[in-house]
Amino acid sequence: MARLAILLCLLAGMAQAQNRQPISISLLECHVIYEEIGNLSAARNRGTDRDLVQGAARAFLEAAHVQASDEGHTDTRAWAGEHYPGLHEKWDGRFSELLTFAENKDWIDYCKALGRSRGVIE
Repeated sequence: MARLAILLCLLAGMAQAQNRQPISISLLECHVIYEEIGNLSAARNRGTDRDLVQGAARAFLEAAHVQASDEGHTDTRAWAGEHYPGLHEKWDGRFSELLTFAENKDWIDYCKALGRSRGVIE
């Protein structure tokens, strides 16, 4: 019975790992998120905030290209062009929606942690 429990735990962990997206996609998604936040800052005339956030967005994009290359993608521009439109569509306008506030905050926290752990942001 104990073996069965261990096996079930291992299978559950493997299924969860398979549902995770590659780090390159996460970095690209963080780029899109920071880009969206930068657009909101620009719309609210917060120039300094916008510049900082847009700088972080560019840094995430560069890191996404490097990671995609490390993952074996030889044409990272084409790779980004393939994934960017869907991510942009997912995040476009989401920060204006109160219903997605908690999930948005979770993603921002994730991006901060990912960015800091990879030296993308401070």
